Amino acid sequence: MIHVRLDRLRAVGASHGRACGPCTACCTLMAVPELRKPNRRACDHVTADGCSIHAERPEDCRLFHCLWLRGAIEGGEASRPDVLGVMFDQFTVREDQSTHTIAFELWDRALDAPRARAVIDELAQQFKIALSYRDGRWSEIDPAP
Repeated sequence: MIHVRLDRLRAVGASHGRACGPCTACCTLMAVPELRKPNRRACDHVTADGCSIHAERPEDCRLFHCLWLRGAIEGGEASRPDVLGVMFDQFTVREDQSTHTIAFELWDRALDAPRARAVIDELAQQFKIALSYRDGRWSEIDPAP
């Protein structure tokens, strides 16, 4: 079973021993204004070998670390977004200090798979979670009472 390390949710940077490797989930899911890349569209710089501009990638890319990369999602490589089918993120909006937790689905029905559901259920114990489905739908899960 996958578990969430709450002490790593707000970590800055990658956890020791974790690297993106072949995962390019954020390169498709996240908007990158510096590259004029919208969300949910593959970046023009993604290749079969990963990011072709990794050494010179924009600051938005350099600063982004999904919850797996931060070490908050346990389970080793099997929990990496490109294997799990879901990329998790948590961030705070500067203007109002609100915390947002999001689960981005990489392929159809990945949010319903048992391993991903275990992470969602554990996060939902404490946080409202926005679910971003592959087909563009959104839903929310409120924290458990």
